[in-house]
Amino acid sequence: MPNLKWLDLSFNRIEKIENLNQLIHLEDLSLYSNKISVLENLDKQQKLQVLSIGNNCIDRLENVLYLRTLGALGSLGLAGNPVAEHPEYKSYIGAFLPHLTYLDYRLVQDEWRQQGLKKHSYEIEEMDLLEHRDEFEKEKQKQQQEQEERYREAFVEGLSEGQLFDEMFDGDKDGDHLYHMQGAEELRETLKTQVVPICKQIFDVGIEKEQQRAEELSQLIRCLKEGRDSDQEKAVGRMDEFLTDKETLLGDIAAAIEMAEVAGVNDETEAAIDTAIQAYRDRCQSLWSQLMGSEVVLNDGLEEVIQEFGRNLTDMVSSMLEATQALFAQVRDLEAGYTEQVTELALHVLEKVIRNDEDVDMPPETTELFTDKEVVMSLVTGSHDFHLQVLDGREDRMTSRVKTWLQNTIANLLQEEEKRNRDRVIEINHFLDKQREELDEFEIPRVPEMELDIAP
Repeated sequence: MPNLKWLDLSFNRIEKIENLNQLIHLEDLSLYSNKISVLENLDKQQKLQVLSIGNNCIDRLENVLYLRTLGALGSLGLAGNPVAEHPEYKSYIGAFLPHLTYLDYRLVQDEWRQQGLKKHSYEIEEMDLLEHRDEFEKEKQKQQQEQEERYREAFVEGLSEGQLFDEMFDGDKDGDHLYHMQGAEELRETLKTQVVPICKQIFDVGIEKEQQRAEELSQLIRCLKEGRDSDQEKAVGRMDEFLTDKETLLGDIAAAIEMAEVAGVNDETEAAIDTAIQAYRDRCQSLWSQLMGSEVVLNDGLEEVIQEFGRNLTDMVSSMLEATQALFAQVRDLEAGYTEQVTELALHVLEKVIRNDEDVDMPPETTELFTDKEVVMSLVTGSHDFHLQVLDGREDRMTSRVKTWLQNTIANLLQEEEKRNRDRVIEINHFLDKQREELDEFEIPRVPEMELDIAP
């Protein structure tokens, strides 16, 4: 029951505060007369205003500091705990819990706070500083998480800086051997200065297109809402007109029945009753036709709007993918040029190793590999293939995710409209059925049928 605001768990022999994480709307919590010894596990109760935890086993005054994390807490009941017998109980709590207004159902006195502040001012200042620093770090982390979430929604996470380039080389085991060659580091750094700006371009394209998609989606939702609200307003007007006419029509039926009861039931009075009843039924049918006709037009129109939005969104996604694919192709070309340079360098080092040149400075295990040309070329090819695998994988993930998002977005919008239409049809039929059922409340007098005495 996550929407609970008040919870009383008094007299239950509870030994530990736990299992309250889902109760984020809790405002009043009573744990009176249990066996709790530690104040804990209330971090999610940021709306908690009243905490009654008297007559428990809390004996450490410092444990009360945990409640500083509950900014909304205004009333605290601790009487009956060993901690309440501490000589500094009131002054300590008054000083360290500045937002607290009531302690054990008594107003917190200013003199209690002043006594506590005078004795513990240094501790409180240091604690305030640490808490402010923690708050700053939490806010910073929250902003980073929101930023990362936005990057994921734009399908460009890990492309804002050099993350993709690092991924290309961090898992490159073959390239690790090549990196020991003299001059390889310079080639790699040159490639990085070329690749990172292109990755940033991919990132910028993704962010720009995400903003366009968000604006387009926002406009669509606004358009759908306006259409639905307008139709609902018209429907309400028609139903109000019907309810006004309904009183008159039901009155006509009642009057016709009364006339039959006064003048007697005959063909004329029975026909008058039937005419009044048919007029009511015709009015119900007319309202049903108006509401259902309007709903059909609305549903067809909204589905067409969604389909048109889908076509526009498809064009936007295609435009994004074309732009990013061209940029990924540039990175591949740069990587191919880098591989050619590495190949030339590797063959040059191979010759030096074979000649036993003294200026070759590589680890022994790498030097041993450079005694065989096929092995060296295998290292170059393996490194190149790994780089392309990373690039292809990143591009494929972007393409797959954005296409999946496109399909799901359009499908969800159509399903939502289908559900709205289905609910609306049910609502219309239910309303009209209720109106027709009111005829059953009338006792309709009828002309007695003549019994024919037919001789055998």
